[in-house]
Amino acid sequence: MKGLEGSKLGRYELRFRVAQGGMSEVYLGYDRRVKRYVAVKVLYGSDEPFVHRFEREARAVGTLSHDHILPLYDFGEQRPWYYLVMPFVEGGTLRDYLHKRERLTLQEAGSFLEQMASALQHAHDHGVVHRDVKPSNILLRLDGHAYLVDFGLAKAKLEAEFQTHSGAMVGTPEYMAPEQSDGCNDSRSDIYSLGIILYQMLTGHVPFMADSPVGVTLKHIQTLPTPPSQLNPDIPSAIEEIMLKALAKVPEERFQEAQAFALAYKCALLKKHTCDLGEESLACALSSENNLSIQGTMSQHTDSTLAAIEQITTQLNIPSTKLQLFPLERDKSSFIPYTAEMFKKKRRFSPIHTVFISLILVLCVTLSLVLIWQMRPIHKIIRHHQQHMTHPGSLLLATQTAVAHLHLEATLAAQARIQASTGITAAIGAGNILYYNAMDKKSIGWINDGNQCYFTPQGYHVHTGLAHAVAWCYSNQQRFTNAALSVQVRMLYGDFCGMVFRLNPYTKTFYVLELNSYGEYRLQRALGNDPARWLTLIDWSTADAIQKGYGQVNTLLIVTTNNHFRMYINQQLVVSTFSDSTYAAGLIGLLVGGDSMYGTEAVFNQLAVFQK
Repeated sequence: MKGLEGSKLGRYELRFRVAQGGMSEVYLGYDRRVKRYVAVKVLYGSDEPFVHRFEREARAVGTLSHDHILPLYDFGEQRPWYYLVMPFVEGGTLRDYLHKRERLTLQEAGSFLEQMASALQHAHDHGVVHRDVKPSNILLRLDGHAYLVDFGLAKAKLEAEFQTHSGAMVGTPEYMAPEQSDGCNDSRSDIYSLGIILYQMLTGHVPFMADSPVGVTLKHIQTLPTPPSQLNPDIPSAIEEIMLKALAKVPEERFQEAQAFALAYKCALLKKHTCDLGEESLACALSSENNLSIQGTMSQHTDSTLAAIEQITTQLNIPSTKLQLFPLERDKSSFIPYTAEMFKKKRRFSPIHTVFISLILVLCVTLSLVLIWQMRPIHKIIRHHQQHMTHPGSLLLATQTAVAHLHLEATLAAQARIQASTGITAAIGAGNILYYNAMDKKSIGWINDGNQCYFTPQGYHVHTGLAHAVAWCYSNQQRFTNAALSVQVRMLYGDFCGMVFRLNPYTKTFYVLELNSYGEYRLQRALGNDPARWLTLIDWSTADAIQKGYGQVNTLLIVTTNNHFRMYINQQLVVSTFSDSTYAAGLIGLLVGGDSMYGTEAVFNQLAVFQK
């Protein structure tokens, strides 16, 4: 398939190819409508029966909603191409990660196993069998959160090939269950494949390898796997028993549900922890079916078993068995380049550009000389007053006292004015004002570089002159946790603007409530400089309260109480409740950004923070 970089499929711009397979290619794309980066998987539609079945299956998969199943944003066609649109996940695949790490710890492998078992259980409960579970179909976020992808693709391909190839196999031989060689598979085939992945995570190898796909398939059918403890002596016997049970040749001898597989591993890991502490009697009790049964259906045992496990971990003060994420170990050579680096382009200056820049430099020098000349009388006046000052200490004290009185009067007046303009009432629970700034003159703590962030009598301007970029400015004066934050914003041009809260300027982590000129708002959780790595918590949603277009004034109000957020726009509640515990406290700031060729600029006024 010829590379499609620079092409457009519908509203999606294909920027860079990040992966390639036998049937499809994956591109980093940009969604021009909702202003976000996405992954676009492109297929060449040479087989019409396959395409039609693939389309129906993709729509069915779009109904699955689970934390560990990568959501499907869109499906479309632009002959001869058919494409799927999904979130862009930068961490790469589990396959890439295993190539780097070789094998994982028992805890890390358990984390990925639990996440994938949860995704498969959800799919199986809704009548969907994956049929191609393998590390390259597991995407990882940088924080260790895993997504299962490519649901339904194997089934659609199988149906198309059955028309001409009876009994065709679908899947990757190294991860296929024995019964798949006969074209038979169900949810237990997915559990077998998940067992192969666990084996690989803990030993660094798949259990069966050969010189040809047929040779691998025969080993799945005829050969027992090498006991994993022979390849990794850190694997205890209880976990080895569970791994071999998942790899049973006969489907009836395996775990019958994916969640049962993960729960058994969890119990075995807890047994290892207790044995390490010398709690032999408890470890033996843990393996008894009378205490923590892992047989039968999950509906009978899951709740009681998990409750018992948590009680044991609490009593023994050992690591909790609740799902833990393990951030990926990375080096400078990432298997997927940072999108920020992808978009760096070499700048080439034509002679016209050179002349233009030279004229600007000459103009700047001239204006500087004029300003210096005009400042001369002012310096004389200052020196005159300094010569006639007899009590500088008294004058300084008087000045500080006057400033304090003015600040108090301004604060009291601001509290009444802002409460009236933003609609903060006792019903919202706002208390005394903690901070207020009209933003119409230079202020201590706020960035004021004259370009990206600067003050004018109209307000505080935040500006980015680049396409596909964001810019934010902030105050380093005070951190807030529980507060009501309010600001008025007027977008001058560009795509979107917003209010930043709980900002850590060193790690570049924060939340931001954004709005655009189309009357929509969005909530994002930022991590670093690259917006492609940010997580959209609430996607673009329409609100009638937003004043559409450029030059319109909108008032944003964010109420934060511990991990819970409420959000208002122009005194209308748009988000009644949203919870996220990632960032607990931080600074406040203001942001603009988007895809516009000329950049984005907005001006902010009347920033206030009230006690909550």
